[in-house]
Amino acid sequence: MIDNKKKGVVLIADDSLDSLGMLNEVLANEGYTVLVALDGLQALSIADLMTPDIILMDAIMPNMDGFEACLALKQNSELADIPVVFMTGLSESEDVIKGLEAGGVDYINKPIKLDELLARVKVHLNNSRMTRNARVALDEVGQLTFACDLNGVITWSTKHVRQLL
Repeated sequence: MIDNKKKGVVLIADDSLDSLGMLNEVLANEGYTVLVALDGLQALSIADLMTPDIILMDAIMPNMDGFEACLALKQNSELADIPVVFMTGLSESEDVIKGLEAGGVDYINKPIKLDELLARVKVHLNNSRMTRNARVALDEVGQLTFACDLNGVITWSTKHVRQLL
């Protein structure tokens, strides 16, 4: 089972060095292990090598923006459960919707209120851990469990189901 006492690993993807520095310092001071990426492609590479517990993703970055990176992340069954919180200056309703439709679990407008960010990180990490603990438990007892959307597309499954399919 996953240790709920550990703070967790946070991947920050942002092309602003000032934002990266500030968030890195705040999160590290709170006891989190922090990984950083300067664009969506780097975020995907890092996530593939060192699976984070949560990703804080800027929406607008060079090479691959946060929306594209989140969509790509959600296509990888090993990384799809990682909660992605968008942090961006884009505040129009259509941008928020785009982030959530890409697979984000939350959307924070810049400038970031640090206390609010820390509270959201804590909540999303706890929710993610509960989900992963349930999946691990189902995998350990060999349950073949999955969920589909209205079109029959599998949206969630245990490891054994993924192996069979």
